[in-house]
Amino acid sequence: MTEQIKAAAEAEPLHPVGPLELAVYGTDSRSAHIYRSRTKARASQAELRASGDGVVQPIDERREAGEATLGSDRPKGGFSTLGRLQRDEEDEEDAPVGDGAVEAPTPGRIAARLMLAGLFDRDPGVLAAFASAAPVIIVEVPDEAMHVRIARQWKDVLDLDYLRFKKMKDLTDLTSREDCDAIEFVSADPIQSKERRAADDRAFTAVQLALPIIAIVPAAEGYLSKVLIDAATHRLTLPKMSATIIERVVRIVTGRRAAVALPADAAARVGMHELLLAVRFDRSADECVANLLRAVEAKVAKAGSRDLSLDQLHGLDEAVEWAKSTKLDIEAWKRNDISWDAIDAGIVLDGPPGTGKTLFAKLAAEFFGLPLVAVTLAKWQGSGEGHLGHLLRAMRKDFEDARARSTGAVFFCDELDSFADRATITHNHKDYVVEVINAFIEQLDGLQGRRGLIFIGATNDVSRCDPAIVRAGRLNRIVRIGLPSPDDIEKIMRVRLRGDLKHEAIGELCLLAQGSSGADIERVVKDARRFARQEGRALRISDLRRAVLGGDDVLSDELLARVAAHEAGHILVAVLDGGPKDIHAVVANRAGSAGFVAAKGRQPEAGTLAEYRKVLQALLAGRAAEELLCGAAGAGSGGARESDLAMATRIAAALVGSLGHAGPHPLLFVAERHRTDAILDSAYMRAAVHQELAAAFDEVKRVLGSRRTALEQVALRLRSRLRIDGFEVAEILKRSEAVGSSRTGGPP
Repeated sequence: MTEQIKAAAEAEPLHPVGPLELAVYGTDSRSAHIYRSRTKARASQAELRASGDGVVQPIDERREAGEATLGSDRPKGGFSTLGRLQRDEEDEEDAPVGDGAVEAPTPGRIAARLMLAGLFDRDPGVLAAFASAAPVIIVEVPDEAMHVRIARQWKDVLDLDYLRFKKMKDLTDLTSREDCDAIEFVSADPIQSKERRAADDRAFTAVQLALPIIAIVPAAEGYLSKVLIDAATHRLTLPKMSATIIERVVRIVTGRRAAVALPADAAARVGMHELLLAVRFDRSADECVANLLRAVEAKVAKAGSRDLSLDQLHGLDEAVEWAKSTKLDIEAWKRNDISWDAIDAGIVLDGPPGTGKTLFAKLAAEFFGLPLVAVTLAKWQGSGEGHLGHLLRAMRKDFEDARARSTGAVFFCDELDSFADRATITHNHKDYVVEVINAFIEQLDGLQGRRGLIFIGATNDVSRCDPAIVRAGRLNRIVRIGLPSPDDIEKIMRVRLRGDLKHEAIGELCLLAQGSSGADIERVVKDARRFARQEGRALRISDLRRAVLGGDDVLSDELLARVAAHEAGHILVAVLDGGPKDIHAVVANRAGSAGFVAAKGRQPEAGTLAEYRKVLQALLAGRAAEELLCGAAGAGSGGARESDLAMATRIAAALVGSLGHAGPHPLLFVAERHRTDAILDSAYMRAAVHQELAAAFDEVKRVLGSRRTALEQVALRLRSRLRIDGFEVAEILKRSEAVGSSRTGGPP
């Protein structure tokens, strides 16, 4: 049987079995087999007695009959009577069963034993040092349920029962080295600040005894004395359950291997709760795997819309890569391989609302395994009566609380642009604001230091922040987050659909949803689910389309024609100037916008006057198209900070008052390019800006007027299909120009 066990355990090349895990696999497989055989024999005996014939096999014959069933997919018969024999795993999983005190084959206990054995198998030198030297071994078990089980089993798994262990809490200055062979510290409770001095003293005593030390805790920082952390020769972290471990647990518990393996993505979601509910000795291996899949599906279905992982934050690739890199550095710091100063521990996320900045901070903290301290200037201003002293006290307290976390912390400051550039402040409360910003900068990297703190800031416009906050050495990495592309929208939508509509194509809808933020997509899916729920049926693709296009609020024919004309002007000019690739126009009645054009890589590269004038024309093309096709422009081009006219005005103001590109006196600097209000403060500058805008508008209206036929066809396509891409526009332009050339006798 030993050879069979070894062959079975080594059948999976992705997770080769080592000597400790092989020993656990063999021991637990034999115990599980005996337990199943005895339980089946007892059930058969109970059935015979219940039938009244009084014929009961001798116990040896029953055991032999049970041995003969090894390898069957599922024990046959008798299991309807086993309710009273099945043990409660949480309370009694270590209790002996039947003759010879055979362990019940409970999946939680078996998984813990296999995982701990595999952890030490990966570094054989650890136990070798335990036998021949005086190592200090730290084993981190982040999962609480797994820690409970490993705390019961570790000596048996590591074959250390022969040693005399002394608990660290029992050490005193008078402890003799001859009193024990090794020292253990197994705890699930963090060290309280008032107990830290005593913990350090005991740790010094333990290290000075020059005996092997093993500590098993959820995490080193916060649960162990810093003395032990600094003295550690080996630091191991128990990983999450893998598909291989789950497969081996199922095989040990049931006696058979499942015909279909549990997919890796499903295994990644299996926790102790799901394992305990799904895997039982009275089920076949295939039933256990099927139950695990159902449990995972239920877990996913019940998860909140924001119960995501970092890898599911599509569109934030650079920020996610920073988090993964930073985690590796944090782990290296914990191993004393690098100093904290070597870690890139500060980042600013710059992007429009709804792009996932706050959610990223939450998930990054979970990924790092650190608590999150979230603050805003508004929160500090709301403390006490809002006086400067109250604000500064609240700010200092949050920083002190973060630094006091023995495990470290993620310090997240939202609305970072509230700390405006001190050089631009001119109002009567300037002294108040400057003192607040100075205090914030002092806290960022003052005398208290930054050890153990990861800083994340979020802003809608990093250019408004005081440069001293975002300089190198503080929050030096700036990650700009834009609106997601259609591909990212599809990924975001699939994540939030959580398996619903998985056989439906949603690419067309994602094109219609282009220009949406991650929060918009979350709202779309919620709306679609609400439509289906209120009508008492399953979710349909039509619900999703209805949510993307604005629910029941349909555009009138007149407004649809105007929006189509507006977006047709934008995309036609964009294709003429930058080509057809990566550009779409969409008509979709969403909050704040009835249509838009989305394009990638169309920002000025060199920042020349000619490039910026092309941008002005592209922004004003929608207004010009409305005048050409509808007779007059509507209000859709202006009226909001992010409207076409507002953006064009900011660019024109920068051209004449900051970049030195245009105006009657071009070589003039009035203010930074983002300070439009300061540039437009004088009538002279306003006149120069208006002149630049008017010239751009006249030119783009001339360009569109000369291609009126193509403009009308693009607008018609948008009215009927609600979207068009750059290649379709290019084809319409090509055809219309060919027709025009043939009529005038020119070249096609």
